[in-house]
Amino acid sequence: MLTFEQFPITIKDILDILVVTGCFYYLLRLVKGTRAMAAINGFFLLFIIYVAAKYVGLFTLSWLLENFFGSLFLVIVILFSADIRHALAGISLRSLFRKKEKLSNNTIQVLADACELFAGKRIGAIIVIERDIKLGDLLSRGVKLDALLSIELLHTIFFPNTALHDGAVIIDKAGRIVAASCVLPLTQNQERQHYGTRHRAALGLSEVSDSVVLVVSEERGEFTVAQNGRLSNPLNRERLERILNNVIV
Repeated sequence: MLTFEQFPITIKDILDILVVTGCFYYLLRLVKGTRAMAAINGFFLLFIIYVAAKYVGLFTLSWLLENFFGSLFLVIVILFSADIRHALAGISLRSLFRKKEKLSNNTIQVLADACELFAGKRIGAIIVIERDIKLGDLLSRGVKLDALLSIELLHTIFFPNTALHDGAVIIDKAGRIVAASCVLPLTQNQERQHYGTRHRAALGLSEVSDSVVLVVSEERGEFTVAQNGRLSNPLNRERLERILNNVIV
């Protein structure tokens, strides 16, 4: 009979197990709701097939899967380079120790008022809420404002045919308009190419950063939110306020 004496466990072993467990837990939180999560499910299924093939004695199948798992790290890097870059960009010591806060009620009300106004008047708009991942490269290509957020200023910026209406407005954590007329990267996902330019730009930025992007469609007179590479269904004011109340900056 096996006893614990045959497997001595030290403090270092316990610490090692806790660290590895924490890393796996953090990794699963990062990939939750992304394409990578579906891939992890697929890899797990392949592992079960591999174990079954070894048990039954299917030599060729087990040999193929062994070679596949041997190059698994390279496969993951190639398939999910964008997701990995996004995850690594969100890891920083400052974000770990900095006190997290929610958007102020005033910021939420102004953004909700603006989206409701623009949707009613069929004015297209795209508003970015910057979080931990800085958007300095996008700011440098836009028009810097550093102005207090207000519905009047947003209305002026996005009013059709004005100098700054074509592009995105970026709002910082303090609720100030940092820049306008910013060009965002379009999503590279071929399944989303049927979306309009604003929605593809919102998705593109949300795929490479932790920003929350509000989009108002001038064609359909509705507003949506892009976050973590996903685009919401059309929202009403109540649902938009609920989403913004959960935004941590």
